[in-house]
Amino acid sequence: MAKRQQHTPHARRARLTAAVAALLCAATLAPGPAQAAAAAVIDPDTPAGVRPNGGSSHGTLVFSDEFLGTSLDTSKWSAVDSMRRDGQYFDSWWKPSNVKVNPNPGSVNGGNLWISLSKLSSTEYATGQIEGRGKFEFTYGTVEWRAQLPPNNDLFGALWLMPPGGVSGVDGTARDGGEYDVVESFHADDTYGNTIHYDGYGADHKSSGVTANAPGLHSGYHTYAVEWRPDRIIYRYDGAVVRDITDPKLISQVPMFPVISSESAEWAAGSIYDAPLDHRSNMYVDYIRVWQ
Repeated sequence: MAKRQQHTPHARRARLTAAVAALLCAATLAPGPAQAAAAAVIDPDTPAGVRPNGGSSHGTLVFSDEFLGTSLDTSKWSAVDSMRRDGQYFDSWWKPSNVKVNPNPGSVNGGNLWISLSKLSSTEYATGQIEGRGKFEFTYGTVEWRAQLPPNNDLFGALWLMPPGGVSGVDGTARDGGEYDVVESFHADDTYGNTIHYDGYGADHKSSGVTANAPGLHSGYHTYAVEWRPDRIIYRYDGAVVRDITDPKLISQVPMFPVISSESAEWAAGSIYDAPLDHRSNMYVDYIRVWQ
């Protein structure tokens, strides 16, 4: 018969100390849920140490997508399938089939998100939208997109932020959530709309907008950024400040998610009937990055 081991208080304390040390070591080596989640939303193809064009008060990269895969990363984005708007001459839709990722970075516009234009019927056209709703939402930070916006032809590119709860609350401010249109390229010249919508979209709707100067807007890729702080919002085009907001009632204090869309509307410049149904009508996005 084996001799029974003596469990002295000293031995029990030693074993407890060793167990606690092992647990602490494991916790240090293995990332927790928050660490793992943070790692998951940063694209491994994002170059190390990248900073926003024009600078920012936010220095830690927390989210990125370089669009170098073979398909849309559905852990970060949802492609919207819905009617966008009724029109007098044509109706607009967002369709997931109009959202693609070109996997060949060596090709023209390769390694980018592509949002195309298609014709559904003689009076219906489709473009596309992706959004981070329920997948990536943040409060305060700097967002930068690098994109080539679509040509006019009743088309415009839009980069924006939205609160998960929408903008239906009516309190006379955007502090409880607003639609933040960083860029809407519906003008024919080298300018774009920058607008905040709040207090719903009905009778109480309010907005604050400016027309931003954007040299070379319709030629090639440019960067569009918004630096969102608790007391200030700064917008930049190719690193240059195009709008600086300090009015407290215009600064959201609730989480928001990013949205990327190509849109068609009769009130935008040009005519959709002149738009070629090929790559020339596409919107291209090279990357999106978010720092906090």
